[in-house]
Amino acid sequence: MKNENKIEENFEGEETLSLEARENKETTDEENEEVYPDAEVNISRESFSAFQLKRKHDQKPPMLKLDPDFQREFLWNEKQKSELIESIIMGIPLPLIYVKEDENGVFIIVDGRQRLTTLFDFMNDKFSLKSLRMLYDINRKKFSGLTQKQKNRIEECQLSLHVIKNPTKDRVTFDLFDRVNRGGTRLNNQEMRNALYQGNATKLLKELSASKNFKKATENSIYTKRMKDRYLILRFIAFYLWRNKKLLDVITDEQVEYKSDIEDFLSKTMLFLNNDISEDIIKKLPNIFEDAMKNSFKLFGKGCFRLPKKSQQGPRRPINMALFETISYFSAELKNNQLIDINKNNLIKKKYKELIRDEEYVFALTHSVDSNIRIEERFKKIEDKIEEISNA
Repeated sequence: MKNENKIEENFEGEETLSLEARENKETTDEENEEVYPDAEVNISRESFSAFQLKRKHDQKPPMLKLDPDFQREFLWNEKQKSELIESIIMGIPLPLIYVKEDENGVFIIVDGRQRLTTLFDFMNDKFSLKSLRMLYDINRKKFSGLTQKQKNRIEECQLSLHVIKNPTKDRVTFDLFDRVNRGGTRLNNQEMRNALYQGNATKLLKELSASKNFKKATENSIYTKRMKDRYLILRFIAFYLWRNKKLLDVITDEQVEYKSDIEDFLSKTMLFLNNDISEDIIKKLPNIFEDAMKNSFKLFGKGCFRLPKKSQQGPRRPINMALFETISYFSAELKNNQLIDINKNNLIKKKYKELIRDEEYVFALTHSVDSNIRIEERFKKIEDKIEEISNA
């Protein structure tokens, strides 16, 4: 029998993860004005020595952040690291580094992370130089073993940074970083958020993505390398908190409204999770998520986050993003309202089947999924079913 529990590189709705999906989509002037009400972006070009940047990084708390959990599909090998150090000693200028400055003046590196990590690691004697052909006499040496002149070359190396100043909307930031990364592997939006909003939010998403119940409910099929699993989980958390009126804007202290801008919405969720005001919620979210995953699988079985096949003989469909976030919400709310019990399980399964066959609900899962109208439609359908179960 063919093993269906395998990693799937795509899920339904994953185009919302990337800016590339918008490249082939024509937008109206009105849509562009809504996303970019002010086309001016505050970007400054600044220069720092390697020593200055390392000092910012080593401060407590750091004024320059390199995300230790962030991993690209491609990581530099020892030869590439050594050649970077060799280039610096030889006086070869390094490419521009792109950063976002947060509201506290902290530099968050988005493009240039591997160069700075390599540089700081070498200055901390974490690796020896290898396989160098030009400055072959420094092979096998660490930073502490170099001559003072060579050390000075490294510490005084001038690095040019393009700094996107606060405040700049995340949608604008994502677009800018996407443009400068088109020559290489382009960061998707979740990788960008993971770089920009390090803290409780990134730790929570990393923890939940390792959940056995999550892996079981999604049939071990979600691609993890590009943080697609964390994206699904973040969307569930964001919409769960929003529908329960617990998602606050940390700047205004008012409830977050959803205005068809998913990037702004998810970024505000990350900021909220990183803020002290969410401390009690952060403690509860792992149990809420685990219950949602466990009960989704228990009640609706394998394929609970997949829409039915398009034809009887056709292949099974991938995990559907909008189905995942709404059915997870459905299961979490049933648990919170103590509606899951042996007497109501058959009714719950019946309501689930009604949802999957509801053309309006399915349309809201598969068309313009991030529009305010579609999101309101699908969550209203879910909440109607919860009320029906509650009143039965």
